[in-house]
Amino acid sequence: MKVTVEETFDFSGPEYRRLYSEGKGTAFQAPMWLDMLHRRLGPSLGAKQRTVTFRNEADDSLLAVLPLVMQRSSGVMMIQPADFGISDYNTIVCDAERFEQIAASPAVLKALRETLRGADILMFRKVRADGFDIQRLFKGARESRGENSAYAFDIGDDFDHWRLKVMNRNFTKNLGRLHRQTEAAYGPYLHKAITDEQEIRAVFDFLREARQDRYSENLLDRHEYFDLYRDYAVAAAASGEAVLYVSYLAGEPVAALFGLAGDGEFHATLLASDIKKHQKISAGMQILYRVAQLRHENGHKVMDLCLGDPGYKTHFRPTETAMRNITVSLTLKGAAIAAIYHHAKPLKNFLRRGVSNVR
Repeated sequence: MKVTVEETFDFSGPEYRRLYSEGKGTAFQAPMWLDMLHRRLGPSLGAKQRTVTFRNEADDSLLAVLPLVMQRSSGVMMIQPADFGISDYNTIVCDAERFEQIAASPAVLKALRETLRGADILMFRKVRADGFDIQRLFKGARESRGENSAYAFDIGDDFDHWRLKVMNRNFTKNLGRLHRQTEAAYGPYLHKAITDEQEIRAVFDFLREARQDRYSENLLDRHEYFDLYRDYAVAAAASGEAVLYVSYLAGEPVAALFGLAGDGEFHATLLASDIKKHQKISAGMQILYRVAQLRHENGHKVMDLCLGDPGYKTHFRPTETAMRNITVSLTLKGAAIAAIYHHAKPLKNFLRRGVSNVR
């Protein structure tokens, strides 16, 4: 097996699409998403593509991919997964059999280690505990549990059983009552996925404005992130690699939910509702519930609420999955960064302020 850094690797090309289409990787390793991250965000954030490929030596066919980038921040040279802080899950893109083959080969692991040359540290964050054990690929790797867990719920075959028996019955009853009262007071209350480019652009303007009222640090206020999300939503709508849902009340948007769906599951990534005009109608909870219903009607049983605050997510009775952060120290400077990152939270918070790429 040949291990190489390919700095111009094409994530939109047929060989990666073929590898990914075989069920390898999460929605955050989907072809169009990774392609746009590298082309749109990478240059603006000073990141250099550092994609590691694993190929068959006989015919050069693609066997596995590690989507990495290299960035310098406050004098520290880091190699990290190509997520730029906006992908929830990082992993190597391959199947379980290939992962075992890689992890069991000293020659392959030695070649993989060589691809890290020139960096102080490898920081491989946001690894699902139920996914591949990335530590097995790097001798001397250190691990600590991530501060945020992932939350997903499985509706099963019967939506009504899930609604009445699994979820809190008072919660779903109140949502239904609120929905009826809202329609009676304001007019038609509709929830749907949208694919029209102009409609997507208009709803993203709504998303940005609505999130300004809720979050002190609104990522969508940064034009490079806003443009990426919006343009990706437009480009991915036809294929279903991403989906934008919107709730319209009397023809006006009151909530929107955007998520990646390249692996067949919907991963709720951006959520916002109009709390200025309609705080009392629970528009954010309504759209989550209605999207779950719409997805189930189309044959999708699992919905991922992704990382972060479990408060509102508990209403959906989700399963919690722990996340792991892994580091590989490559220099003394890298070892110092790793020690702080894993073991000293006050110093870690200081590190975050000084080294902006650490999360």
